[in-house]
Amino acid sequence: MPDTIPQKPARTAAPPFDRITQGVVSQRDRSLISFAGCNYLALAHDPRVIAAAHDALDRYGLSTSASRQTSGNTLEHDALEEELSEFLGFEGALLTPDGYTANLAAAQALASAHPVALLDERAHASLRDAAQSAGMQIHTFAHLDADDARSKLQRIDQPVVVMTDTVFATDAAIAPLRELLDTMPDSAVLLADDCHGFCVLGRSGRGALDHLGLQDPRLRLTTTLAKGLGCSGGVVCGPADWTARARATATAAVCTTPAPPASVAAARCALALIQSEPLRFEQLRRNTDLLRQTLRNAGFAVHDHPIPVFAIWLDTPEQTRELSDHLIDNGVFVPASAYPGGPASVYLRLSISAKHTPEQIESLARAFPPARALHHRSA
Repeated sequence: MPDTIPQKPARTAAPPFDRITQGVVSQRDRSLISFAGCNYLALAHDPRVIAAAHDALDRYGLSTSASRQTSGNTLEHDALEEELSEFLGFEGALLTPDGYTANLAAAQALASAHPVALLDERAHASLRDAAQSAGMQIHTFAHLDADDARSKLQRIDQPVVVMTDTVFATDAAIAPLRELLDTMPDSAVLLADDCHGFCVLGRSGRGALDHLGLQDPRLRLTTTLAKGLGCSGGVVCGPADWTARARATATAAVCTTPAPPASVAAARCALALIQSEPLRFEQLRRNTDLLRQTLRNAGFAVHDHPIPVFAIWLDTPEQTRELSDHLIDNGVFVPASAYPGGPASVYLRLSISAKHTPEQIESLARAFPPARALHHRSA
């Protein structure tokens, strides 16, 4: 029988910002240094990326106002698909409005031949939603446990899609992708959501598959353009015939207005920049190391992965929220989060970009209470 799908906790929106710049947010005219979000390479505020968006705004306006199958396609969309497929090492690529709809489109294109989904139990909610909406029977395996995945696969007698994040957004854990491929029969497919590996891992940010040296005909990839690339939109990658089928049949792509041309043009510019400016990645690694050491100096035991995301939490949710409030009171924005799939019911997720300055990181270090005042865990 399929696993029971847990109820999602109720969530409310965070307080709105009235201004966002690189590494700084403003709430009610108060500026805070921000160690939140996913703008890992600081491309969302690069003036060349913004200029590319402005140019496309002049040419196309704010929206194509129609699906790409009718009158909503542009040269920018076609060109970005070609550039992404080449960059990520796949035959085909299909743009979608965002990363969420990329997973929906991928699942819809897979469901007819693969009616069962086997998910990491802490996979992003969009993967579970995608499998459910595509009518797949859903099973789960223990988090990061390829042996448990093998055990579950042996008990399923239909073609399966194994679904997992490549890098888990809340605590930077890296999925055992090679081991999962080794457990899978030839009839299975591995759908890898690389939203937090793309633009962080691999050569010039080609992602987790490149980082791990994986090439396999059973791989399908989804990712977002809104995090490491700093723009908006999503993409589905795979064999040419499969992405062509997704383009023709996946309602998440067929029946939607695509990402705005200005954002697509900005993404093309950002993609070119990460290939021509390797120093961005060196600076991201240095800043990740600095943030890691800052957290260790504050008494937290944190991971050694080359991922610019760290999760910390105290003994109780109330203490964790109090720590967030203390940091904000001291000029540093690190929100308490109850985001699904996290390592605790409430935790602080800290992230860093290539453009955070040593002075900003030092401000974070000064904002932490003395280590002896903290009772905590971390990841």
